[in-house]
Amino acid sequence: MTRAEALYAAGRAANTDMRPVLAARRLRAALRALGEAPAVAVSGETGPADLLRGRILVTLALAESEQGRIETGLRLLGEAEAFLPPGERGVLHGQRGMLLRRTGRDDLALEEYAAALAVLTERGESEGMARVLLNRAVLHMAAVRSGLARADLRRCLELATRHGLGHLAVKARHNLGYLDYLAGDIPSALRRYASAARDYTELIPGMLPVLSLDRARALLAAGLFVEADRELATALAQLGAQRLSQDHAEAHLARAEASLLAGRPAAARTWARRAHALFRRRDNPRWAARALLVVLRADHATGARPAAVAQRARTIEALMRGLGLPEDARVAGLLGARALVASGEVDRAARAVAAGAPGRADRLDTRLLWRLASAEVAASAGRRRESSRHLVAGLHTLQRYRSQLGNLDLQTGAAVHGRDLARRGLSAALATGSVGEIFRWAERVRAQALLTPQVRPPQDPEAAAALEELRGVRVAMRQAELSGRPARALRLRGEALQRTIREHAWFAAGTRGQARQVLLAQIRAELGEAAMVLYLPDGPDLRALVLAGGRAKVVRLGRIADAEEALLRLRADLDAQAGRAMPERLSTAVRAATRRNAAMLGALVLDPLLDLVGDRDIVVVPTGILVTVPWSVLPAAAGRPVTVAPSASTWSAARSRLLGRVEPSTRTLLVAGPGNDRGVPEVAAIAELRAKATVLIGSAATPAATLAAFAEADLAHVAAHGHHHTDNALFSGLELEGGPLMGYDLQHLPNTPAMVVLSSCDLGLHDVRPGDETLGMATALLSAGASTVVASVGRVADEAAMSVMTAYHRALGDGLPPAAALAVATPADSLAGFICFGAG
Repeated sequence: MTRAEALYAAGRAANTDMRPVLAARRLRAALRALGEAPAVAVSGETGPADLLRGRILVTLALAESEQGRIETGLRLLGEAEAFLPPGERGVLHGQRGMLLRRTGRDDLALEEYAAALAVLTERGESEGMARVLLNRAVLHMAAVRSGLARADLRRCLELATRHGLGHLAVKARHNLGYLDYLAGDIPSALRRYASAARDYTELIPGMLPVLSLDRARALLAAGLFVEADRELATALAQLGAQRLSQDHAEAHLARAEASLLAGRPAAARTWARRAHALFRRRDNPRWAARALLVVLRADHATGARPAAVAQRARTIEALMRGLGLPEDARVAGLLGARALVASGEVDRAARAVAAGAPGRADRLDTRLLWRLASAEVAASAGRRRESSRHLVAGLHTLQRYRSQLGNLDLQTGAAVHGRDLARRGLSAALATGSVGEIFRWAERVRAQALLTPQVRPPQDPEAAAALEELRGVRVAMRQAELSGRPARALRLRGEALQRTIREHAWFAAGTRGQARQVLLAQIRAELGEAAMVLYLPDGPDLRALVLAGGRAKVVRLGRIADAEEALLRLRADLDAQAGRAMPERLSTAVRAATRRNAAMLGALVLDPLLDLVGDRDIVVVPTGILVTVPWSVLPAAAGRPVTVAPSASTWSAARSRLLGRVEPSTRTLLVAGPGNDRGVPEVAAIAELRAKATVLIGSAATPAATLAAFAEADLAHVAAHGHHHTDNALFSGLELEGGPLMGYDLQHLPNTPAMVVLSSCDLGLHDVRPGDETLGMATALLSAGASTVVASVGRVADEAAMSVMTAYHRALGDGLPPAAALAVATPADSLAGFICFGAG
């Protein structure tokens, strides 16, 4: 029997490591080693061979079910029961409970778990007892019985810890993270998942793709659909290779949900249909129904015939109710209500919305969907104010959720969940023509992350070490590129370090506080003689709300796509000329093309507003990639003070923080980075204008020294090479001695200078997310507490940068505010793309 026992132990180990194919092979070999089973069930006393056979069959049942053969697993458990006396059947009951749960028979599963716990004792079967508690907790979570689930998980964790069962202790912590995810506490969930990943790597590597699936779900809840999809792509391959059929199918469904958030409903339908086929193959009706619901969502998003969508929604709603999935039933009913509105059947839609009111424990997306459907019903019935109230309430719900997130990356990502509410609300406001209503909605739907109070996360030694190593890797990569050496290993190490840094930043919990949006009357008072232009998307078209001289008017501009195309052409022209020596004829031709493209962009976004704006200073509140317009290059803006602010509310808040003027005696920090021929002369020239400035050059200009000096300065000027990181804008950085100072470095600053000047290329660029949430070096500084950031939205020639920056500080010293100083400092024929962000 020794060989059979050894094979049984090896099979259990393979099951624990989530390798069911290998487990099944070893367990069947164990049965063969035992010899042929008795033809008649054992009665009375059970011998050692019978006990071992029964235990092997129980373990083999799990291996078979993990590969999708659940009925085979249940049959094996029936066979095992004949070889195990009642007192030995605790693990069998627990295993049967898990298999029943996977086929949607939850009530029967609960009975089996109860039978298992009635037999198992801590002294004799601590591992089996802990496993049953773990599996019952998973069932409770699926049924939204969070209190019962948490109690079982804590009992499991205590038991596993007491008896040295590390593989079960880490699964309990993993599932506590999943409970946090269900409760909407994404930072805590991600923190627990990171802890579980370390233990899984050591104890159960086969669980890592299952953990990746759960982490992807948390990232989707935070709106980071690109990152979630990457996580799922890797997990899918691993889950398929391990033949973990249930998790493999769930990963397909999660990819469908990621595609929906990304605005790719056709891809979502494909992934959801694949998931449905996989769940059907596993005979799992509940998950198969959930896949059908995602197919329905995808069809609705692609504009399928509303009447057909409504009919299918009713069918799926009834299916969900029959399967005991009330929240999913409500979602189906609400999708049906939206389709009925589109079909003109408003009364039926109203009844469906009333029946679909969310429960207290419903997910965020369900609550937002109910608000959206309610708003559409009210609007179709002519109740505009009621419709607006539902939309506003939905966005407030989202903002409360966002306030739990303590990291700018997550806060900006979460806006995607309110995308439909925002579009509907802004479109309805534009249709009214009411300036006050349009202004209120313009503020509700943009840059909400910067209105969320920021937190200083606690010191994180692991993240700090990763940041420091990443600096060294970036320097080594640059040296390798210059010398022509391969840098693949360095690049891969850098990507791994970036993942660590970013993930640790996600752990920060929010303050749960919310700032109030500014009122139109307050903005008019604060503008004084200046004008404000708020650019607004209206479907494919661009509008502008202009506030100037006591007047307010909405102006129809052209198509957004035309403005974006003109902007990209202009920025390409500017980048092509920066710092490059060209033959005179070519240079003349390129500059002429640049001027034509600048005039074309101006004609699309600024010239139609000049009758209202006149010669006033302008505060621009952009939408989409218009945040990167090089305003000083546009003919009508040359020599004109222009400030770019994420929203009117953030402009007002930044203005209140900024000193009325930056005096020559202001505490000033001047930094010159390495490898920049004009950096030291630029800093030296500015130092002559700034008495007692702190100057960091050469070996003194390190990231650590610069950050320490930032905390003591009112004004900071950094002349260094800059790089905008397109994959994650918070890894954008200034090249200093020993490596870059990055956006992630700013989150721990106790104080931030009121004004930061980045005399660098590209660091005024931003990534734009749904809800006009922008992410870049300038955003990171504004979020950290800076009031004004001056940075370039493109490459800048060294001579031009030094000339403009020196003149800028001279104008500040003369008492001009930042935007006016930058306008004076920038020659009319300059192609430098410096912008004043924040408060001008």
